Amino acid sequence: MELVTLKIYNTEPEAQLFKAFLEDNGIEAFVFGNILSNTYNVFNTTSGGVQLRVREDDLEKARQLEAEFYPEI
Repeated sequence: MELVTLKIYNTEPEAQLFKAFLEDNGIEAFVFGNILSNTYNVFNTTSGGVQLRVREDDLEKARQLEAEFYPEI
């Protein structure tokens, strides 16, 4: 099982919200990131932010769900 980064967030709560949406739609997701990025956004530029990852096999479906979750304005 190889994990790929679907999206990078500034804070963990943002990532957890979309993670819950993915899991409600049958895609297992994982949140990785530096604890400092939750407290001090300035660290995101050096830590890589908070990464939401999915299995490579689920990437296409996850991108479709991403478009549904984040509709263009």
